[in-house]
Amino acid sequence: SHGGETLFGTYDVTGHPALKEAIAGYLYSARGVRCRPEQIVVTTGAQAAFDLLARLLLDPDDTVWMEEPGYYGAKAAFTVAGAKILPIPVDHERGWHLDPPDFSPRLIYVTPACQHPLGITMRMEERLRLLDVAETANSWVIEDDFDGEYRFQGRPVPAIQSMDRSGRVIYVGTFAKLLFPALRLGFMVLPQELAGRIVNALSTTGQFAPLLLQAALADFITEGHMSRHLKRMRRIYAQRRQLFRDIVTERLRDEITLSPAEAGIQVVGYLRDGIDDIKVSQAAAKRAINVSPLSKYFQNTAPTQGLVLGYAACDATQMREGVERLAQAIGEVLG
Repeated sequence: SHGGETLFGTYDVTGHPALKEAIAGYLYSARGVRCRPEQIVVTTGAQAAFDLLARLLLDPDDTVWMEEPGYYGAKAAFTVAGAKILPIPVDHERGWHLDPPDFSPRLIYVTPACQHPLGITMRMEERLRLLDVAETANSWVIEDDFDGEYRFQGRPVPAIQSMDRSGRVIYVGTFAKLLFPALRLGFMVLPQELAGRIVNALSTTGQFAPLLLQAALADFITEGHMSRHLKRMRRIYAQRRQLFRDIVTERLRDEITLSPAEAGIQVVGYLRDGIDDIKVSQAAAKRAINVSPLSKYFQNTAPTQGLVLGYAACDATQMREGVERLAQAIGEVLG
């Protein structure tokens, strides 16, 4: 192990050195991310990373360019910092609409590996275009690698961070989805220029990940358990995903069209015209089924009606039962 004195001696606010070393090695092999351990900061989950970055990078009235529909946790962090949000429209047909906004954004936030919530993956030409826009506007880019490991066709796409030549991409990841949600551990990879500035911001939050947990996770990654675990989960989730798609398509063919996304452990089902997603999610909740209305991921443009459906934790029986209850919920809304 890593010497008792490191666990009970001085505390490194940016994270346990052994874990930072392990994350750097893991990210290079799994996601193509190039970094040194000193560029890594361990956080208490991805949300803590967004809060820190908002505090570090944004002034009131700065512009943030972010996806619509998009992750409201990140949006909340930027809004609290006083930023103005400009939408990057995203849809299944055309992907990311990256026409430069009227105001130069201080910060651009994207989930390119598995768009949250749509589950689509950013194409190579879109990634290059995004870096171009960031270069011209002199913006920071936050690459939130949401569910990037769970890609079911072809190899995982390398991170935008691996294509960044001018040190403007900040890569954010979390172990909650890779291992289990109660593991409140995330991390970010900062460009060299920011790595030095983060320590003060970190010290004022007082949010540090438990050290013993960090040490245990470092061993878990270094001893190869992490990549074995991921291979196994990818196989299991791919089977569950196919089964879930089959069950939904068979039972709810007239009400729901599933998105063709190839990544992520949730899937978006578009509701046919005239079905209100908030009403459906409320009717489903009464039947102990937890679905998110797609409309709540929109803030600046007209929402699309749909449901964000998680399938990863269910076996076949639970899936059939759950889809049946969802069908009843939709039936109730249609009256």
